[in-house]
Amino acid sequence: TDLSSEYVIPYSDSVLLTNADVAGLTLQEINYAKNEIYARHGRRFKSRELQNYFNSKSWYNGTSEPENFTNSMLSTIEQKKAEFLSNVEYSIAPKGYQLDQ
Repeated sequence: TDLSSEYVIPYSDSVLLTNADVAGLTLQEINYAKNEIYARHGRRFKSRELQNYFNSKSWYNGTSEPENFTNSMLSTIEQKKAEFLSNVEYSIAPKGYQLDQ
């Protein structure tokens, strides 16, 4: 499988990200990359847009309801990356990417 079609950032589970990693990504892609970190752990999403997006990925297995999912399920590096991507997202758009529009 070509990972580039399956993931926004294929290595987002293993290395810290820098601004260079997200340069050129759209606001939507940054939001998806952030949620990809949670989706790798089987998190389901209240957003229909996100749920449909991850349902289309061969690696995704949504097993954890959003309200049961906590950041403690992520590694320290994953938590840092999610925070980094969130900061980038909100620096581009003060309200972040608007899902389900």
